Amino acid sequence: MIGKRKAVRIPSELWTAIRENLEAFGASSVEEYVEAVLREDLREKGLLPAYTPEEEREVERRLRDLGYLD
Repeated sequence: MIGKRKAVRIPSELWTAIRENLEAFGASSVEEYVEAVLREDLREKGLLPAYTPEEEREVERRLRDLGYLD
């Protein structure tokens, strides 16, 4: 999701541990990983919708392309 960003400070040892394991996490940056983890946690707690409007449109497009939707 693209939008305004705010800085969050984390301890150096956390940043280093994430940075050293980006490939295992499937992330390209520490920021990407932290955002994904926070987004997942907030969604699980019901504090964010399961999908953004853009993601919903993409899912609908894919389902339509597969013939599941008219």
